[in-house]
Amino acid sequence: MDTCTAPKLREDLEIIRGMDDHPLMFDPKGGTYHRLTKSAAALLRQFDGAHSLDELSVLMAERRGVPAEGVRGELTAFVDELSRSGLLVGTEAEREPRKRAGGRFGTSMLMPRFVVTRSLPKVLEPVARLLRPVPAWLSVGVFAGGGVLGILLGLYAVLTSAPPAKDMLGTGTLVAIALMFLQILVHESAHAMVCQVLKVPVRGLGVALLFYFMPLAYVDRTDAYRVRSRGGRVLLAVAGPLSDGWFTGAAALLVLTADGPVAQVAGALLIFQMLNLVTNINPMLPSDGYAALEAGFGLVDARGRAFTLLKHRLLGRPLPGFLERMPARSRRLHVTYGIVCCVYTVALGFFVVQSLIWSFELVGRSMP
Repeated sequence: MDTCTAPKLREDLEIIRGMDDHPLMFDPKGGTYHRLTKSAAALLRQFDGAHSLDELSVLMAERRGVPAEGVRGELTAFVDELSRSGLLVGTEAEREPRKRAGGRFGTSMLMPRFVVTRSLPKVLEPVARLLRPVPAWLSVGVFAGGGVLGILLGLYAVLTSAPPAKDMLGTGTLVAIALMFLQILVHESAHAMVCQVLKVPVRGLGVALLFYFMPLAYVDRTDAYRVRSRGGRVLLAVAGPLSDGWFTGAAALLVLTADGPVAQVAGALLIFQMLNLVTNINPMLPSDGYAALEAGFGLVDARGRAFTLLKHRLLGRPLPGFLERMPARSRRLHVTYGIVCCVYTVALGFFVVQSLIWSFELVGRSMP
């Protein structure tokens, strides 16, 4: 029997229990995960090339207690969707999947990406091995408590001791920018460390261009879908901002207690830190705040689904099966979210361009 009459899953696919204990299918060709219903996961175990569509219809109908004729159309659509995704033997994906470890360049969620290194897990594993035996309540409590306290202290320092604009003109600002780059590296390493402790190592550390114009550092934590608990995934998402909180607290202490060049550098750094924090918890961007909300509510790729819905609506294309089955109210909410994100991004792009012009003017004035 051929694939059309007796579907067979590719042997390299892996069906696992992942986020919120949901069944997931992992495709190593593209390094992607496909969320499954429990009934679909059970049925896929019979996709062995030995069961015909008629037999699979009977199995599916028996589980639901309905006639086989009533599920045949749904089964055919499911098989067609698997075929279009290249998940069945003898089929090819309609779109070439992203390479998991091949090239250094890739694009997803409207972000061209360049992988700088894939060696971060090896660097972090010795530290992760020391952290795993520590009780979670202790390590998370200390880390989160210090981060939140640092953010609150930074907010207090900005409101009460913000440096005047003239103090932002000088070499202290250039030093603050250099320190900010170091903080960003630690920020991404914090995400990677939580992944390492949870035994779902990041795939790489790199640089991305959000909507093709805004540079961002990132770690590829796709395999976090394997983390079953929502708490673990939320911690993974907020690890970066919490690590920022420690740096922010240190800068705030210097702003409040030091003077001279040290206070000047700390003041400029604190302004950058607070701006970075606001951006990094903004759910209108693919930020850590968005990832934390997604994890906390058990959502899967809400942003990607929103933009896919928008694209298909604008181009008049039929929706993919998984979006067509989405409740109408949920589709409307996703489309609304996608529109708001697009409007916000245009406004943000304008602000970024103006900020860059202002920054270059500041640097130019600070030069002798």
